[in-house]
Amino acid sequence: MEDVILVDINDEPLGLMEKMEAHQKGLLHRAFSVFIFNTKGELLLQQRAMQKYHSAGLWTNTCCSHPRYDETVIEAGERRLREEMGFSTPLQKIFDFIYHAPFE
Repeated sequence: MEDVILVDINDEPLGLMEKMEAHQKGLLHRAFSVFIFNTKGELLLQQRAMQKYHSAGLWTNTCCSHPRYDETVIEAGERRLREEMGFSTPLQKIFDFIYHAPFE
């Protein structure tokens, strides 16, 4: 079981909730997306696992996930990049956004 950080529209923490429950209820929570580009400007994509509970098999950004309550978004991005893609590189925050994706 993994918790996510529930937030308001200003990214102020409101509490923790189990990830699946937050996704099922469509509650706003802190997440991040990592986009890795090479020197040609090409984006490194990954295909989501076919057994994922949402967006299975979708070609998507380099990696994405949720920060833990005790780590920054940059720390979480670096952790997940190592875990999912097997390499490390310095990351920097470029922008914030809010989105809502329906959960089947």
